[in-house]
Amino acid sequence: MTVDIGAIRIAGRVRAGEVLGAASAPPRRTHAALAAVSAAFLTTWLMIPAAQPQPASGGSSAQGAGSLKVPASGAQPVSPGVGGASIPSVLPAVPVLPGYSSPAYALPRSDRPAASTIGSGAPLSGGAPAGAMAAVGVTQALRDLKLSVTAPGRIEGLFVKEGDRVRQGDLLLHMDRALEALEVQRREVMLEDTARLEELRVREIMLGEQVVAAQSLLPSGGVSRKQVEDEELAWRAVVAERKALEFAKRRERVELDLAREAHERRHLRSPIDGVVTRILFRHGESVAPHEPVMVVVDVRKVRFTGTVAVADGARIRSGSTVEVELGQEGELVKRSAQVVFVSPVADPASGLVEVIAEFDNPDGAVRPGIAGRILVPPPGAAAAPRGRR
Repeated sequence: MTVDIGAIRIAGRVRAGEVLGAASAPPRRTHAALAAVSAAFLTTWLMIPAAQPQPASGGSSAQGAGSLKVPASGAQPVSPGVGGASIPSVLPAVPVLPGYSSPAYALPRSDRPAASTIGSGAPLSGGAPAGAMAAVGVTQALRDLKLSVTAPGRIEGLFVKEGDRVRQGDLLLHMDRALEALEVQRREVMLEDTARLEELRVREIMLGEQVVAAQSLLPSGGVSRKQVEDEELAWRAVVAERKALEFAKRRERVELDLAREAHERRHLRSPIDGVVTRILFRHGESVAPHEPVMVVVDVRKVRFTGTVAVADGARIRSGSTVEVELGQEGELVKRSAQVVFVSPVADPASGLVEVIAEFDNPDGAVRPGIAGRILVPPPGAAAAPRGRR
């Protein structure tokens, strides 16, 4: 099909002229002219990509400007358009890009054992007994403590850093403690003041001897009964005052203990033997009560927490000995662990049962936090004897 581009351009100019001439026309004619020009431009946009020039035959006569050639037999049908132009009824087909094939990724080597499905209790391969299952999980230190102080204050002394080994009772840091130290001194001075108590004890002894002497003279008439009673009353008054003072000293001793406890609360000591792994506050910083300040970890005993399918959880019993594999292939560390807990309920979301086992780590070869798995023996296998963990 052939399109005379010049005719389209002339038609466009004519339509544009009509619009300009119709500026003073009524609004209805102006709107009709604008619609005609828009249709002419749309026709031009649709027909130009579809027009394909064809060589003219020897006996054909040139057509006038603005006319379209009649499509040959079998050509694409056209439909009448606006302004006498023709619009193809079917738009040109979108070119198809060359075929694209996804890259072929390398498959795992067939000689490598397939990994077990995490948390699903999938069968194991490669070195594991036939029918054995794995409870996949992660390790953690049995004693991983976040230490805090029970009183607010500001850190005045910090005596450790990350990586330091500490013993139970070692001083790690202390807060500002001047007021508490002064209160302890005041209570100690008050408790040490026993002068009045010593005086009362001496008077009690003397008055007691006078009472005994007066009572011995009473039968012979050497003293009157009134004098004996007065001596007894004076003695009893001294005894009562001495006892009251002794109770006061006991209260002072308790108050001294309270002052010392308040002073001790300004200090942070290690409750276990371990390693300082984190220090969250530094010298001069203020700390709120019960806010974690430091982390101390004892890695000599490790806990493994894993999950296994409900059907496979029946093979594990609390108190039995199992084998734990930790780390990655090529760097596996095996430990004999004792099962301390098998959850009696399953997680409703995953359908898995939690299993906890503990094992000794005196050399620190196992770093808490690494992943691993508990090897669950196949059905009917004899449980491993309990031994050294």
